[in-house]
Amino acid sequence: MLAVLMCGLVGARAQSEHQTADGMKRARKEAVQRQRRIMYNDDGCHEQPYSSPEELIALRLRQLAGTQVDTICYCTGGGGLFWGHQPKVGELIGEFVTENDGQYVKDICTSLCALKEQGTDPLKVAVEFGHAKGMEVFWSYRMNNIEDSFAPWSHPRWKREHPDYLLGRAEDYAKYEMTDPRKWWSALNFAVPEVRDYVLRIFEDVLARYDVDGIDMDWFRHPRFFPETTEERAVTSEHIAIMNDFVREVRVLSEKAGAGRGRPLLISCRVPLSVERCLAIGLDVPTWLEEDLVDILAFGGDLGPMAMAPQLQTMVELAHKHHVSALANIGGSGLQPAHGYHMEEAWWAAATNAWHAGVDGIYTFNLFPGEPKEQFSRIGSPDTLKGLDKLYAIDPIQPKDFWGFDRSALVVPDRLPIPLHPEHAVTAILPVGEDIAANAPAAKAPYALLRLRFPAVQGEELRITLNGKDLGSAVPAAPLGESPTPAWFELAVQPPDLCVGTNLVDVGLVTKRCATEPILMDRLELVVQYREK
Repeated sequence: MLAVLMCGLVGARAQSEHQTADGMKRARKEAVQRQRRIMYNDDGCHEQPYSSPEELIALRLRQLAGTQVDTICYCTGGGGLFWGHQPKVGELIGEFVTENDGQYVKDICTSLCALKEQGTDPLKVAVEFGHAKGMEVFWSYRMNNIEDSFAPWSHPRWKREHPDYLLGRAEDYAKYEMTDPRKWWSALNFAVPEVRDYVLRIFEDVLARYDVDGIDMDWFRHPRFFPETTEERAVTSEHIAIMNDFVREVRVLSEKAGAGRGRPLLISCRVPLSVERCLAIGLDVPTWLEEDLVDILAFGGDLGPMAMAPQLQTMVELAHKHHVSALANIGGSGLQPAHGYHMEEAWWAAATNAWHAGVDGIYTFNLFPGEPKEQFSRIGSPDTLKGLDKLYAIDPIQPKDFWGFDRSALVVPDRLPIPLHPEHAVTAILPVGEDIAANAPAAKAPYALLRLRFPAVQGEELRITLNGKDLGSAVPAAPLGESPTPAWFELAVQPPDLCVGTNLVDVGLVTKRCATEPILMDRLELVVQYREK
């Protein structure tokens, strides 16, 4: 009788545990469907000191309240060094900070000490603030931070004591150019079991001590995990299997922590814009989706966001097939003054294209609201973008010129520059994610101007065909000289000639010069304005 009773108790306990696991999974699936109009990434680094939670919140968290930001991804560091929480596993910034380092680094150390004396730290403050305002808060971790390649204060003791865990050596920084992956020597080698174990223990520590709603695994900061990437080759199948096991372990940790607190913990990942590029660096996104290892995917490294819609749509469809939330990464690294696309009109256009590609939200990076920023109240919905003037464009981006630590994850087909040919037209692909006429505000009419730039000389012209319709010649915006000089050519476009989505712009060059070098078109943009009728 006792044996029968014991068997019954064991069976009931197993059934209860199974039901609890099923219940937690259902709760996690429900949590995935939560509205995330904007996921805001805060890098945790502040150029101003703070001495209290209130002062920290005032720097750039308070400005998020009442906006479309539904989730804060608060980054506290990466590579084993932290500047945004007090770690029990990993190291706190400070040991290698010297008098010669920048004031902001010293201020971070002083500010952390001030909060510690008050029994708190930036991550705890961010979590409490977000929850008080009805926002989720994820802990964001840079999966392979390499900034310690050039900033000795951020090179942790653990790396110093284990140089064999790294993909390079300190002397590589002076030896190679910025475009060479070998320059960024301090990246961890995830083929080393001790590296993976260390990172997992860091995750376990944070999940055990902070009331976060999830983990944000930032695979784009920085996308080098195995030696092959340093050599600009695809990683091996063995390395992909290693990384799959690593992500499985992260899911186990998140499920364990969620069960302990009685609510699910989500996993978000920021990854490149194609399955192929992910696999090349060791990230097997299809397997993650098939095995239910991730809940949210943010696509792109915020580099080249203006014309990413075609690739974005493919990745969104993959995520949605597995009921995973999909976001487009747009940020200050891509929409920057150097390209001329940092103005709000460019943000409105990039976000509109992303929403048309089917995303569930926007993930921002390197956009910090020291002062209130209009982006946080606009880009989180296609409805709040309607009727705004916009600047649609194709990104001018050459992967070979990019920093060596980012180039391995870039997915930027069909971008500029494009070589022009006198003998035949070339085709450029311009996404426009809206019907500009249908979205016109009351009493206003849309005006669209196509602008193109290339080094031109007097007498040259461009013949333009848009979606199969011959628009005629584009007119130089300013008089041309006898020597090649970057010049804008402009042509008004009728709204009915624009397609919602992909627009094919055929550009033919009319010239009599014999150029020894390719004539490169480095800008193509569509200015959309709404004017009084």
